[in-house]
Amino acid sequence: MNILAIGSHPDDLEYGCGGTLLRFAKAGHKISLLLMTSGEVGGRAKTRKQEQLKVAKILKADVYWGNFSDTRIEVTKKTINVIENVIKKVNPTLIFVHNPEDTHQDHRNTSRATITATRYIQNVLFYEVPTTENFLPSVFFDISSSIKEKMVLLSTHKSQVHTTRIAELSILQSAQACAIFRGFQNRVKYSEGFVPLRLALGFLLKL
Repeated sequence: MNILAIGSHPDDLEYGCGGTLLRFAKAGHKISLLLMTSGEVGGRAKTRKQEQLKVAKILKADVYWGNFSDTRIEVTKKTINVIENVIKKVNPTLIFVHNPEDTHQDHRNTSRATITATRYIQNVLFYEVPTTENFLPSVFFDISSSIKEKMVLLSTHKSQVHTTRIAELSILQSAQACAIFRGFQNRVKYSEGFVPLRLALGFLLKL
């Protein structure tokens, strides 16, 4: 299968669906990443792009850049067209994107633009990040076998590990706590949870 993961900033994807992407990659499925910005408000653009490319190398993923300004993504025809053009190139079976309810405007607007851009796509799942709100997942993926590698992906974003704005809490600790909680809900040790926009179960036959 072709899997497309869409995020507003470098490290969003690793937090929200990194363990799941690792499992898909190990199973031989093709991974593509679309980053809408280079995350220049949260760090140096060059550094954050380099970190993202290192992650892509681990996943053996193709990387696409939306080239929008960090904190300034809007739901416009241009934004929708950028996402649609990558969808045409990748021809994805499954798409991951931010949950539409989020306190960060980039996450919120990336999700809303993707909802329009994926109107003819069968399988679209929303993932969570620390700024996500009102997230009630009904789809789970067991990442117990990939949790350590997920931490490697996140730690590759060295510039962001300690930018949670919560004293003495790293992004690694936050992600692990989230995975434990979603794992408990899924009756396993570690999971990532998703809310489906649409989910056609036939794709499971390809796993």
